[in-house]
Amino acid sequence: MTTEHGSAVPLTYRVRDLVIVPLDEHMRLVVACDSSGGIGPNPGDTYFATAAEVAHFATRVALLEVLAVGAEPRVVVNNLCVERQPTGELMIAAIESLVTGLGPNRVEVTGSTEDNVPTTSTGMGVTVLGLASDADLRVGMSRAGDAVVCVGERLSAPDDVVSSTDVRLVTPADVLELRAREAVHEILPVGSRGIAYEAALLARDAGLAFVPDPHATIDLERSAGPSTCVLVSCEPSEVAHLATLRPGLPTAAVGLLDGMTT
Repeated sequence: MTTEHGSAVPLTYRVRDLVIVPLDEHMRLVVACDSSGGIGPNPGDTYFATAAEVAHFATRVALLEVLAVGAEPRVVVNNLCVERQPTGELMIAAIESLVTGLGPNRVEVTGSTEDNVPTTSTGMGVTVLGLASDADLRVGMSRAGDAVVCVGERLSAPDDVVSSTDVRLVTPADVLELRAREAVHEILPVGSRGIAYEAALLARDAGLAFVPDPHATIDLERSAGPSTCVLVSCEPSEVAHLATLRPGLPTAAVGLLDGMTT
């Protein structure tokens, strides 16, 4: 594929859990997705949660991934494996609430529900599409000597109570604030594989090595569930400033990035 000027457009590629599609020489489509099943308010669900909470957390995972790499979310596609009334409507409302006010452009929400056959359990898939210029993409931007900081509380059900109203959870707005800080080089949401795993990916993509802090005050191996926290690579002088990002939002230094890969 070439542009009107005859130069080649890069091929579609993957970065961690993202797919990045070059649209032309400069613009990139960033695609993230997540799913949820067996969690919800219906009789066939394994774990109980409200319809709104299910939709909020599934959407938030993909949304944070898009925001973290510097993209602007433009479309959320929800595939709801439930009836529209009442479960589907509650889920759609939660998604729309989550994406309201993110950036200068409205985030469009579209999708479908299952209204042809009765459903007895809750399931959904979600895809978030974002746009970014190649210059704005934050992948492999971490630097040797950077501190690695966990922003937000590491929580995962059923061991922990996870609620969308918990002020300890990092939010999309928090990620936007982190992106605006010059001393912050890269952001990566933490998922079910834990902080140490994600920190190693953060380092690898920059050709570095993650050196965990032996005195870290949080468990680096346990799941962070629906991305209740993110990792930040930043200049060491920024660590203290991250603690003032928002009242109630915890931060913890977990290691540093070394210039020698392992």
